[in-house]
Amino acid sequence: MYTIISYGCQMNEYDSARVAAMLEFHGLQLAKSVSEANVILVNTCSVRAKAEENAIARIRDLKKLKVENGNLKIGILGCMAKNKGESLLKELPFVDFVLGPDEYQKLPEILFSTSHLPLATPHSPLNPFAKLANNYSAFVAIQNGCNMRCSYCIVPYVRGVERYRESDSVLREIEQAVAAGVSEITLLGQTVNGYRYNGLSFAGLLKLVASVNGIERIRFMSPHPRHYTSELMEILLNEPKIAPHVHLPVQSGSNSILKKMKRAYTRQDFLSIVEALRLSNPFYGITTDIICGYPGESEEEFEETLSLVQEVKFDTAFMFAYSPREGTPSAIEKELITEAQKKARLQRVIDLQHAITLERTTLMVGRHEKILLEGPSRRNKNEWLGKTGNFKKVIVPANPNFKEGMYLDCVINGVKGHTLIGE
Repeated sequence: MYTIISYGCQMNEYDSARVAAMLEFHGLQLAKSVSEANVILVNTCSVRAKAEENAIARIRDLKKLKVENGNLKIGILGCMAKNKGESLLKELPFVDFVLGPDEYQKLPEILFSTSHLPLATPHSPLNPFAKLANNYSAFVAIQNGCNMRCSYCIVPYVRGVERYRESDSVLREIEQAVAAGVSEITLLGQTVNGYRYNGLSFAGLLKLVASVNGIERIRFMSPHPRHYTSELMEILLNEPKIAPHVHLPVQSGSNSILKKMKRAYTRQDFLSIVEALRLSNPFYGITTDIICGYPGESEEEFEETLSLVQEVKFDTAFMFAYSPREGTPSAIEKELITEAQKKARLQRVIDLQHAITLERTTLMVGRHEKILLEGPSRRNKNEWLGKTGNFKKVIVPANPNFKEGMYLDCVINGVKGHTLIGE
């Protein structure tokens, strides 16, 4: 019996699903609870120090299970495993092993080398693809690693340089998912739109995915503004299967800060992408990441971020105060503003974005939308939750004919918080 605890991004979720498929191929079953498992894997994130702290705290809590079950194996996977390596075994001596993102093929040998976890003899060929989390929507990784080397980011150091997956393998995984009932695909990569394989660009891959029978909706994340080519814009604006939503990290609205961050685009470059998308569809969903208080950021540079947020009108945003990551170039830069100033700037961005999010959400009232039903609401069994193409949550009254993965035409007639109410 196994369980996997995942932290961090969708790429980590996908990696956990790949590991789950590998374990089940070798005969392990998913445990109903952590306490029932003979194998506990914690897939970690290293993007921010807080993410590492949360993971380490959770792993410490597992020590009591190790005491109770001498056969229990605990492993740390993911970016923190790569970033901290063997030092984790010294800090957490009850942990059996650590494996970075490129070492998961070692898991069977590690786990089944002792008698208490015998290696099963499967009766079907090894499925190299990730275990599906549900039968309507699936993540599919097409690229791993990053070449951008943004000054604040640890990802290139823990995920390595960009590697692109064979397009045939990508399509086979998508076709297998469709055979299981999946109709929505999200392509994953650290800089997903930088994909290239044997002359095939990301735009070309999108065309191939759109041609797969049974695919209704295509998403991708996270793209980099630098890789928005004219070829890519052409298919984004003209292929109806590609959902009108993108998570496009901007980080700062100041050209001078973007240059310090080594983001490889300007404010104007970013705004030109937004303009093209919103001209094609005023309701095109655009979400983003924003960092406040980067080393050396002046009040004027911060105000440029505020003005960009106001101009773009992001649908939502993940907003953070800058914190240095050991091993990155920005970690050695001198910080000129205090933590209190960072937090004050962050709060100003949050307040502005929350008002804009409510504005953008309210604009949806009265619209007819096609939503993908995901299941009953956790808060109210008499309601079901779905998502629009532009990635907004919609609550509709329950119906005995509803099924997960069903597409439903509805009219938006209200807003509750940041959630739409439809019928």
